[in-house]
Amino acid sequence: MEHRLVLYPTARTIRATIDRNIESNGFLPTFMRIDEFERRCVILPELVLVDNIYRIILLQEASKFSDFEKLKVDKELLKFFSKSDAFFKFFEELSAEGVNFDELKSADAYVEFNEHLNILEKLRDNYERILSEKGLTDRAFIPKNYRINRAFIETYTQFELHIEGYLSQYELSIISEVASEKSFIIHIRTSKFNQKMIDRFSELGVDLALDKYISFDLHTKEIISKRDIKENIETKVYRCEERLEQVALAIETIDKFVKDGIPPEDIVLILPDEEMQEQFKAYDKMGNFNFAMGFSYIHKRVYKRLDALYRYWQSYDDKDFGLLVSYNMSELDILKMPSAKSTINNFFTLLERLELFDSEDEDTLQPYRYFLKIFPDREMPIKNWLYIWLQILSDITIDDVSGGKITVMGVLESRGVSYRGVVIVDVNEGIVPVTSSKDRFLNTALRANAKLPTKSDRESLQKYFYQRLLEEAERSVIYYSASDNTLPSKFIYELGLNNIIISKAELNILYYNTSKLLDERLEPIVERFNAQEYIWSPTMLKVFLDCKRKFFYRYIKKLQVPKEREINQGAVIHELLYRLFKESSSFNNTQELNHNFIKILSEYQNELKDIKYDYYSILWRERLQRFFNSQIEHFNSGWSIYKLEYEITGEIDGLKFKGRVDRLDAKSDNLMVIDYKTGSTTEANGKKLDNITDFQMSIYNNILKQKRDIKNIELVFIKVLDDGEYEYLNNIDDKDEILLSQIRELKDMNTFMTLKCDNLSNCKYCDYKLNCRRDIYS
Repeated sequence: MEHRLVLYPTARTIRATIDRNIESNGFLPTFMRIDEFERRCVILPELVLVDNIYRIILLQEASKFSDFEKLKVDKELLKFFSKSDAFFKFFEELSAEGVNFDELKSADAYVEFNEHLNILEKLRDNYERILSEKGLTDRAFIPKNYRINRAFIETYTQFELHIEGYLSQYELSIISEVASEKSFIIHIRTSKFNQKMIDRFSELGVDLALDKYISFDLHTKEIISKRDIKENIETKVYRCEERLEQVALAIETIDKFVKDGIPPEDIVLILPDEEMQEQFKAYDKMGNFNFAMGFSYIHKRVYKRLDALYRYWQSYDDKDFGLLVSYNMSELDILKMPSAKSTINNFFTLLERLELFDSEDEDTLQPYRYFLKIFPDREMPIKNWLYIWLQILSDITIDDVSGGKITVMGVLESRGVSYRGVVIVDVNEGIVPVTSSKDRFLNTALRANAKLPTKSDRESLQKYFYQRLLEEAERSVIYYSASDNTLPSKFIYELGLNNIIISKAELNILYYNTSKLLDERLEPIVERFNAQEYIWSPTMLKVFLDCKRKFFYRYIKKLQVPKEREINQGAVIHELLYRLFKESSSFNNTQELNHNFIKILSEYQNELKDIKYDYYSILWRERLQRFFNSQIEHFNSGWSIYKLEYEITGEIDGLKFKGRVDRLDAKSDNLMVIDYKTGSTTEANGKKLDNITDFQMSIYNNILKQKRDIKNIELVFIKVLDDGEYEYLNNIDDKDEILLSQIRELKDMNTFMTLKCDNLSNCKYCDYKLNCRRDIYS
């Protein structure tokens, strides 16, 4: 009785094949993934495959020879951990392609290069010896140690392989050995993008024509069938401005596909950069997507908390401590013990006590048990344990169980599966095809000479996957973005897709509430405007001069702005200094000033009951010390506080103004106008007067000069967090003149267009950037 084994690249391909044949009469053949076939087809006599973590420890042990230092790789475990992957990939590739070090050395004339190859060869030999002593082997040594599992081969009368991608010399040797005894049918689609495989089959005695679907028997070397691939790819290519605009565009396109009769199960969204799945997940309100690649564990809160802890131990930076505060971890005892040595059991006991680990979490249960098994007695600093545990957690993928009907996947996962509707985003240079990092030890010329896959070969393989998807689709769309001067992928032009359509996203499809976005084609006009009807503040004037559109939203439409969740450091310090100096018009010494500040700060924390302020209170106490010193010098020179948060009103050339001065200090007939600054003073006090829009101090100066009891006015910025430095206003007369000129223009204006500002950097932190469709998803 015939018993066929049919091999496919992925489990998804097998499921699709079974679904297509579920109602057919007769018995289906046995289906198997190609990687499973390879595992079951070979036997490793008396050897056990080393696990992924233990192999790093053994490779580190193998690196303990003097010449290894010349590779400039740190052998300390944590640093070696991150570098080891490059060594393993290199050794595995050489072994899989049947290339030895002598061949590499003979192909290069540089003495230094040969010296490095000698070191790498010794590292590999040492590693192999250590493994052998322990009865272990590694993936890198399977090609030289295996033998064919005859019992498995004899189970089947015929084999079939649907090739999607690249087969190494090791894989071809297994297939060829089986094909020497049994019929082995190979199905392949030929293209200029998989020329490497065409050449390899030619070396085995089978010549394949280009751009065909071909089936042949490797056992007899005979072509069984051959048919043409359709010549033209009918794909629409769209260009959009912002990268993340593609989210709305892709959703809109998929909606059109469904309305045009393509079942959602037959539509795929391809993400060349799988990091973008987070954005699509965020806007998939109805659960339409099924993310085939799953979700990385690094997005879970427990991982982020552990990662924040490790980051803090790396830098002890204020910013990293602030992250701990936001995760309610600023008071944990573990913060003070990164170097304390611990066993693995004690490490996990500590994490569990601090609610940073759950031993019953199904996602981490297997890695946890594995961790205990490979490190039963070892002691390491807690910081080292945490680093390795984070590495293991970062490899965990959580399946998407949402049940959406539209598949979202990376291009590799699409191997062997066809869809009627295909949408591909991010088809930009550097993303499609993605740049490989495998060429660390060998350059392209040496790879080509040794018949190893080159960077070009690997990129061509990716292009093959995309090409096949597009060719087999009924409807397909490609998107790329022009943000940050990024370029479309050259692959678009290689496919002959030269007709680029400029597209604009309909952002309202991402939201359920009524959109407040203005029609992009219109620049709203304020048809009736009288500046003298307003009471202007310095901020209001600045907004008008910076961006007419923002002025329109804020002061005419009066759109409400969501309250900030983050701590506004500047606003809090202003409030604390107001409370501090309200107690007394001057202070005699720094100790008194500091004592009062700590008291007020404590009261403020108790009012807010927010743990985030615990960290900032420590930071402010430290950073305000020099400010306090400069204040005492200021008071000792005869100045005293006259007014705090002083509200002023008045007219400047017929226009009404109001303002609130942080502090007014007096000394005899002199008045000092003080503005606290917790950040840069460049905009408020720059020496360049071109395009100046900040006239706060000039407005204060003009209003206060009108008061009869004030003679001499000094205008000062105090850099509160920058040593308490005093900075006097530059170019007072020139700025006053420009202010008056702007006021005259305002009074003459009776209508204006609400044009967006030209300086896009202003949009980054603007409350209305969504309304303007600028920096939409930042």
